[in-house]
Amino acid sequence: MVTVPFSELNGDGIMRALRKERQRKEAEAKAQRTAEAQRKREAEAKALRERAEACESSREESFRRCDNDGFLTQWAAGVSAQAYSLDADIVAQGGKWEFPALFDLEGTLVPARRERGQYGWYWELLNERGRRIGWFNESKAKNPETRRRNNAKKGYYVGTVRVPAEAGVRNTEPGTNWIATVPVRKDGGWSPDAEIVDNGQ
Repeated sequence: MVTVPFSELNGDGIMRALRKERQRKEAEAKAQRTAEAQRKREAEAKALRERAEACESSREESFRRCDNDGFLTQWAAGVSAQAYSLDADIVAQGGKWEFPALFDLEGTLVPARRERGQYGWYWELLNERGRRIGWFNESKAKNPETRRRNNAKKGYYVGTVRVPAEAGVRNTEPGTNWIATVPVRKDGGWSPDAEIVDNGQ
């Protein structure tokens, strides 16, 4: 019900009251949608953590029954537990995760994809079709300010974006069999719609 003070009982007063009521209802509806989305995220994260616990229990049970003879089963269960746990963390953050991103000296996001090669991480510079047109190697200086300055001399800053992600299993040490569960971008490593957290400046 919209209540209008007697002193404002005219066309403008009624319109203001109606606008306020509409804004109030819109705010309430938005709050309800936000709360419902949060409840869904919490429920999904809880289910994923329960699956992670089940995998970890399976790994421990295999070790008790088979000792190291069940190594592969134990390894698979452990990796699955880590993946479910990381997915739960990602879901709890709205399905997104923070990743490094490349920016030009104006602070504009650059089409680039971060890759890992034999000698460490590097950036593939992309054209409008997503095809590689060059490379950029970050400074490896230990001092953050020196590293930022060295990168700027090459025309780039390294910042941070927040994008949809999921847990993935990756070889984290090229040339070895070392496997780890890590966050993986769902956009293939580059998106012009990425949420910018820090442009590196």
